[in-house]
Amino acid sequence: MQKVKNILAQPNKYKWRENPPKVTPREMRVAMATARKADQFECDCWNTKCPNFGDCRKCVVFEMCLNQLPTCLRDLQEELQQHYLAYHGKEK
Repeated sequence: MQKVKNILAQPNKYKWRENPPKVTPREMRVAMATARKADQFECDCWNTKCPNFGDCRKCVVFEMCLNQLPTCLRDLQEELQQHYLAYHGKEK
């Protein structure tokens, strides 16, 4: 017999409180300022499985705290890297 799961249970509810990301206060302020700007544009993100899908502000803050680009901008980063390699050689 299958065990009945409680769909309202949140086992990782305090995950970030117990193990916060290692960011400086300045990085957090930059992330929040960028998130305020993110409220002004519409999301064209293709990652529909992302828990932050559709909420640009939350997505930008979360990804910048991890020092990553949001999913919707990663293709742009790859294009810029290819452009750089094409015009400036193989060094990074």
